[in-house]
Amino acid sequence: MATVKYVSSPAEIPGEINYVLVKLDKANGLQRHSRGLTVTIDRSQEPNLREAHTATVIGEAQVMADQEHIDTVFVCIPKRA
Repeated sequence: MATVKYVSSPAEIPGEINYVLVKLDKANGLQRHSRGLTVTIDRSQEPNLREAHTATVIGEAQVMADQEHIDTVFVCIPKRA
């Protein structure tokens, strides 16, 4: 299973690896890019719902990473989002 690493900014992701990034944004979504995938979580959700959704999305991101042969899921979500 892919390793989950928490970062404070996407700029902390090493430039030479493929990855799945989980971050807050304006809407829920999934985008493919040249180095993997980015999964976004709607930041306007009620905090308890967002927290539960985040946990689910991180698990789903690990599954997607495994399917794509990617070793790392980076999570960039502030503690007080």
